[in-house]
Amino acid sequence: MLPLAIDKDSLVPIYSQLQLGIKALIEAGSLQPGDGLPSENALSRQFSVSPMTIRQAMSELVRDGYIVRERGRGTFVAARHMEHPLDQLVSFSEDMRARNLHPASRIILLEQTTAPLEVTLHIGLPADTPMTRLKRVRLAENIPVGIHDSYLYSVDVTEAELQQTQSLYEVLQKKNIVLREGEDTIKAVEATPDAAQLLKVKAGSPLLCTTRFSWDSQGRFVEYVVALYRAELYQYRIRLKRG
Repeated sequence: MLPLAIDKDSLVPIYSQLQLGIKALIEAGSLQPGDGLPSENALSRQFSVSPMTIRQAMSELVRDGYIVRERGRGTFVAARHMEHPLDQLVSFSEDMRARNLHPASRIILLEQTTAPLEVTLHIGLPADTPMTRLKRVRLAENIPVGIHDSYLYSVDVTEAELQQTQSLYEVLQKKNIVLREGEDTIKAVEATPDAAQLLKVKAGSPLLCTTRFSWDSQGRFVEYVVALYRAELYQYRIRLKRG
């Protein structure tokens, strides 16, 4: 049961009272990211209101990014909305730790392959250039927030190295490879069925897609990565000046 009181004599609609009450619990930390919420039927019984009223309140919270519905599992408090500045080259793990969130990853693919077309065109490498491909689901507090599909040039990494630190950039630093410069492109895309399954969203849901080329302190090309992020959890920020 949720520690909320509903005033049925109030001029504020009941669904709004529920929405604002649950939002306040989340913002106060009484409900943490990943916490499960009672079912709509349970809330309907608790507050003696129709399931339609509960559904309306929950739909508003989903729209605003406070909760997420997972098919077959239930409704959960969403991960905190994460704002990322565009003028800093930081790893996902560094970013999450700076927010006091626990980063983790699940390796989907680790293999030797050849350079994708984007790299051959942008960097000028031959089409048969060998690269290490690493595809991972990135998690914050065990909630999937993104997919990283990375291609590494002249770098070999092992699953054991990645499991030890959970951060590719830390693995690279141990190999004396320090990334100093990056070039990002951002666009909106729809979740494919495969991406939707990995991120636990519906197919066709909006995602933020970033592509990054990175170079080390010696100006050598190191990494090309395509990253997909759940749009309701992630946003980018850049400071602009005129004149």
